[in-house]
Amino acid sequence: MIQPIPKAARISAAVIGALALVTLALQTTINLERDGSPLVSFALLLRFFTIWSNLAAGLVMLWIATGKPVSERVTFALATALTIVALVYHALLAADHHPVGLDWWTNLMFHTIIPAAFVIWWLVFSDRAHLTWRSLPLVMIFPVLYSAFALIYGAASGFYAYFFLDLPALGWPQLLINMLGLSAFFAAMGAVLLGLRRLLPSARA
Repeated sequence: MIQPIPKAARISAAVIGALALVTLALQTTINLERDGSPLVSFALLLRFFTIWSNLAAGLVMLWIATGKPVSERVTFALATALTIVALVYHALLAADHHPVGLDWWTNLMFHTIIPAAFVIWWLVFSDRAHLTWRSLPLVMIFPVLYSAFALIYGAASGFYAYFFLDLPALGWPQLLINMLGLSAFFAAMGAVLLGLRRLLPSARA
């Protein structure tokens, strides 16, 4: 039997989902002067894993807000991805990145507020009974899919969003090592989140 989603979970999911999609729409609009059209502007945003993660979070949260269930493994994988988005940005990139104006706001949303809100929602409302250590390998699917996309896009355009996926500069041996390291990083972070979640009580009614 599928357990109903609590009202508080649906309302908070609606807020998070709306914030994510509004922020994406705002960033698309901000980039129009440079990119020329909404379609091109949005498509160019998709070069970045941060955007993939925020878009997925927005869609999943709005789906949950309608009262329709989503696999606990999906929200677990997304919580892991968004945690890594926030950690990598603040640990490695923030010191050299100084957006201004509306870009400052969208940057804050993409790298801090939406990841934090999604992870807190997951910690509070996910059903730990359906999360086991066998769920852990699934957190690696998202970065593998993105890496495949990034390599295909990079081969076609010459643009690589992240240095560790820059095939022409790295060569296949180093690239494969980087992808294995990336997968291991996701698995390690997933293990931390899963361990934390299993220590906390569930807010599911």
